[in-house]
Amino acid sequence: MAATKPGLERIGAEACGDCHGVQFDSWAGGAHAKRKPPLDCEHCHGPGSEYESKSVMKDPAKAKAAGLVMPDKAFCAKCHKSGVDDAFMKKAHEHEG
Repeated sequence: MAATKPGLERIGAEACGDCHGVQFDSWAGGAHAKRKPPLDCEHCHGPGSEYESKSVMKDPAKAKAAGLVMPDKAFCAKCHKSGVDDAFMKKAHEHEG
C-alpha cells in the first residue's frame, strides 16, 4: 500500500501490536506473516507514522485523515482471487479464528 500522503513512514508490525495485540497475534500466525518477505499491517493499512498515536487511533476520522487506509474488497481481491465477500472482510478485520 502506497502512502496516502507525503512524509508517512513505516513503523513496523511490532509497533502496531503494542495496541492491537489480538490482531498482531492473528497476523503473526497467518499466511501473510509467513510470506517471504512478510506482508504486514502497513502493506494493507499504509505507513503508520502519522496515525500510530493513541489520540489519533481512537478517532477513526482522524486516523484516516492522518493516513490510515481501510482496504475494501477490490483491494483484497488484487491478491485473493476468490471468496472476497462480506464474510471474508468481516473475518479479516475482526481477526477471527
